Amino acid sequence: MITEEMQDRLIQSLLDRVEELNIEILVELGRQIKHIGTLTPSQAHKLAQILYYGENVNWIARRLSEITNLNVREIYQILKQVAMENQEFARPFYKARKIDFIPYEKNLLLQKEVKAIAKVTADRYRNIMNSTAYVLDGKLVPINKIYTEVVDKAVLSVSQGKESYQMAMRKAMDELTKAGMRVRVDKNGEPTGTRVVDYKSGISRRADTAIRMNTLEGIRTVSNELQKQFGEEYGADGIEISVHDHPAPDHENIQGHQYTNEEFEKLNSNLERPISTLNCYHYVFSIVMGVSKPQYTQEQLDKIKEDNYKGFEFEGKHYTLYEGTQLQRRIETKVRQLKDKQIISREMGDTEAVGNCQRQITQLTDKYNELSKISGLKAKMKRMTVSGYRRVKVG
Repeated sequence: MITEEMQDRLIQSLLDRVEELNIEILVELGRQIKHIGTLTPSQAHKLAQILYYGENVNWIARRLSEITNLNVREIYQILKQVAMENQEFARPFYKARKIDFIPYEKNLLLQKEVKAIAKVTADRYRNIMNSTAYVLDGKLVPINKIYTEVVDKAVLSVSQGKESYQMAMRKAMDELTKAGMRVRVDKNGEPTGTRVVDYKSGISRRADTAIRMNTLEGIRTVSNELQKQFGEEYGADGIEISVHDHPAPDHENIQGHQYTNEEFEKLNSNLERPISTLNCYHYVFSIVMGVSKPQYTQEQLDKIKEDNYKGFEFEGKHYTLYEGTQLQRRIETKVRQLKDKQIISREMGDTEAVGNCQRQITQLTDKYNELSKISGLKAKMKRMTVSGYRRVKVG
């Protein structure tokens, strides 16, 4: 079965490439901010004209295209692997029913179906990348315009004096790193892509969140569609819901259980958050009722629930294990933001900001490690990794 760890492993490289682009942009902006701060207003204006018409702007579009193409190809590979995992789960049922089992590499119809789902997922990913933006002065600025917007701001600020320049650039840096690379979305939460939108609306979500949600949706779609298809082929009359540790409260009492197709349809239609939707990590597998032995006993499921609510005490507060994982995710996000800020501050030569960032990074990392140790929850240090970050010594 597909596990939470497998999902994270499959999509991590997609997120890593986008984060690398984010850092590349921040580093280049930091260098230019530092340089412009040493110039007179007239010199800064001349430099800006050179930057606008040089390669400094075009490289962002090229890198965005390169990363998009790499990730699109990988999305196809991810969904192919998910399809093969699902087919292996179904193999014993074909054998039990004495039905021919056609391996994925020879199953042209199955390959065609997976490619169709992968295309939808890939097209949505392209739309996400075409909608990337940063926050500057409280407004969303398209990724291919952020460079000139920041340079313009720097040139304008340098004429207002060194102190004003430093304050303005720190504010810009805070916005760029706190919000992170964003995805512009419409009122329904859909990426706007190349459609005409009001950039001042400020409606957006984090790029890594949008990419994760989109890719997981593709994985779930492949898994659920194939399980339904396989079930019809070998005469499945029920389903089993997968299991993961410390589940969300709305799904903890139904994970690991088997239901007839009719029972599950009724159950799922009454859930506020149906199984395998809206960031749910559960999957549904087609089974033959009375023949398929549940993957988990009731005792094991009760133990998972008991451990979750037993939870742990941390900083004077009780947490369930599920709540602990949510706290981990918040700390991970904050550490990534601070590492972005430390990197651009370092490039700008702002030693005070570098020191402040580093102290917070160290404190939060220590808190994260303590939280993981006390709770017993797995520390996902990879989620706090930022390309280009290096720890610096501070007083």
